[in-house]
Amino acid sequence: MILTITFLIGLLYTNPLAFFLVLGAGLAVRELIKYHFKHWQRENVPGPKPSLIFGNIASNIFMTQHIGEVCDEWYNKFSNAPFVGYFKIFKPSVMIRDPEMIKNVLVKDQACFSANDFAFDEKVDPLLAHNPFMVDGERWKKARQLLTPIFTGSKMKQLFPIMDQVSSTFVDFVGGQCGRELEAKTISAAYTTQNVAGCAFSLDADCFENPNSEWRVMGKKIFQPTFLASIKFMLTIFVPAVTKVIPVPFLPKEVDVWIRKMVAKLLEERRSNKVERDDQLQSLLKSKTELTEEMIAGHALAFFSEGFETSSTAMSFALLHLAENPDVQDKLFQEIQSTLSENENTITYDLVQRLDYLDWVLQESLRMTPPLAAMQKLCTKTYMLKHLVDGKEVGTLIPEGTTILLPLLAIHMDPKYYPEPKKFRPERFSPEKKAERTLPVYYPFGEGPRMCLGMRFAQVQIKVALLKLVQNFRVRVAPNHKPWQFNRKTFLTEAKDGLLVVFERR
Repeated sequence: MILTITFLIGLLYTNPLAFFLVLGAGLAVRELIKYHFKHWQRENVPGPKPSLIFGNIASNIFMTQHIGEVCDEWYNKFSNAPFVGYFKIFKPSVMIRDPEMIKNVLVKDQACFSANDFAFDEKVDPLLAHNPFMVDGERWKKARQLLTPIFTGSKMKQLFPIMDQVSSTFVDFVGGQCGRELEAKTISAAYTTQNVAGCAFSLDADCFENPNSEWRVMGKKIFQPTFLASIKFMLTIFVPAVTKVIPVPFLPKEVDVWIRKMVAKLLEERRSNKVERDDQLQSLLKSKTELTEEMIAGHALAFFSEGFETSSTAMSFALLHLAENPDVQDKLFQEIQSTLSENENTITYDLVQRLDYLDWVLQESLRMTPPLAAMQKLCTKTYMLKHLVDGKEVGTLIPEGTTILLPLLAIHMDPKYYPEPKKFRPERFSPEKKAERTLPVYYPFGEGPRMCLGMRFAQVQIKVALLKLVQNFRVRVAPNHKPWQFNRKTFLTEAKDGLLVVFERR
């Protein structure tokens, strides 16, 4: 600012005409920007006041607030509005509050919102071009058609013996550390990584005995990338155009090389030895789609990254909620014992599916702490958001390219839909209570055609682990645990100071 004023004063004395031209141009630009930032005012859409440089996302860019915290702030501030207008830098965007509108975006009018608002450069990150979360259009349709059969109920039943064996080894691992403070996300990630390695590739990731297992190292690299990649990731979420400007890959080079080598080795072994496994890779190879080795590596990366990360987040928070609610933990233990006694103490896929209270516990945990606090969609066709004003239906035009922000956690914590939302009550998900909720207000896996493909896999692997842990141990909050707060350096729901728990044998 001081340099600018000094420059203008110097220009005034040396070249008055140039001074007035520069001043006039500056004032004109300023007025144009101010006019632009009144877009939502002109549309009669309420929203937070933008700043001239960052719009409404400065706190996200500088990581002083998590996107979940921002959504919660706007959600409560504009409590009477069906949607809120804000600015991603200069780009007019919309946060939708109304559940019916959200249902339209995700289900009814999904064709107009067919893409997730996350840009990447296929030339810089070629393996990500085969991840159904990243792509849209025909490429997404083909990926979904290819992968859907891999996540059916029958396929989960086929994979269950692997999950059963891995979860038993996990119980032994936890049993060896009874009485010690353990970080729930760390041990959950060790379990889900080991399980994904077995279910997807029939491999032993050695996650329990070796804290520096190659699989854990690579998994951490994916979600704890380089400094430049982290900056690019945050900027891309809010300013997608930077993808073309910063040629830094999201996927670390070491991970790219590792997954390609692993896939090449597995394919060679299975072709030369004519060996078939009952895993997800084999299901992929049996598909009628012609796949290149790079495509297989891309899907293998998706199996790995999406199979362990969000599941370990969900599982770690479920452990914390059980530790904080011993009455819930006791009730779950009773259900497990009663059901097992009726099944000769044998744990099967069908038995896990019959444990209603276990299901309610997981669903309630996902309500309070979903892996994604918010979801960003992209308007791919011009759309009219219809809503009521003074009893009359009016429409707000949403141009193609507009970001649509969905405040999932804020809706999950709205007392209008979930009374006393901060209390952990699994009974909210009993058939009777679910029937009372006439609005769609639960989105831990998204909704509609683009909802999480691995939803069934995630729930089964988490449930079987929770079942065996509660069967064998009591879990309580560790003395050094701090009330969890968002880690503002990630878009996912993650605890800044970790989640510390202690296991005790029953």
